[in-house]
Amino acid sequence: MRRRGFTLIEMIMTIIIGSILVLGIAGFLELGAKGYTDTVARQRIQTQAQFVLEKIAREIRHAVPNSIAVTDNSNGQCVSFYPIKYAGFYGINEQSQTLQFIVGDAPSSYDGLSLIINPSRQSDFTDNSIYFSLSGSDTTLSLTANHVLLSTSIADRAYLYQNSVEYCLNLTTNALTRNNVQVGDSISRGTMSYEAPTLHRGGVVRISLTFAQNGEQSHFEQDVQVLNVP
Repeated sequence: MRRRGFTLIEMIMTIIIGSILVLGIAGFLELGAKGYTDTVARQRIQTQAQFVLEKIAREIRHAVPNSIAVTDNSNGQCVSFYPIKYAGFYGINEQSQTLQFIVGDAPSSYDGLSLIINPSRQSDFTDNSIYFSLSGSDTTLSLTANHVLLSTSIADRAYLYQNSVEYCLNLTTNALTRNNVQVGDSISRGTMSYEAPTLHRGGVVRISLTFAQNGEQSHFEQDVQVLNVP
């Protein structure tokens, strides 16, 4: 009995058809892998943006009123402010020319803290004729000729603070830093601005950031209002 194998033409046709099938499957797998990569990149951008904006917003909402300033530099912009360490109320004894304050959850020592009342601009926080340097556990301060209150708080509010916080956007490195520590990356564009408080609302920080990675871009805008009032 005579047996026949594959002819050359049959083998070539088999190889061609197999190659077409393999290329089709490879294209399908490549499309699926690219879709997965794009989804991961998009999710990473959105997760990072939510973390960055929530972190900034939470700190700004608890900043001392009128302690916020936005500055421009060669690489981008910076927003700086003084977070509230403690807040409370004060009273003034006109006869003895002293000021006494109380705060909730008072620490055992006020060393390194400063107290300020009704600041009007960020420079007030570094003017030693306006703020009071605190030490120990003493809650009574003396009012002198060189250290008098420029204005009082309608609600008798006093704020205790320590060091400033600065968020800087560097468009050269596409990074966002907090006190020189990176908290965000992949930022292709961004702006920050500050609107001073009015009689009807507190100060507002406007943040606009665009995150980009692997061809994916997501734009975010957020207005953060300082909740505390003088």
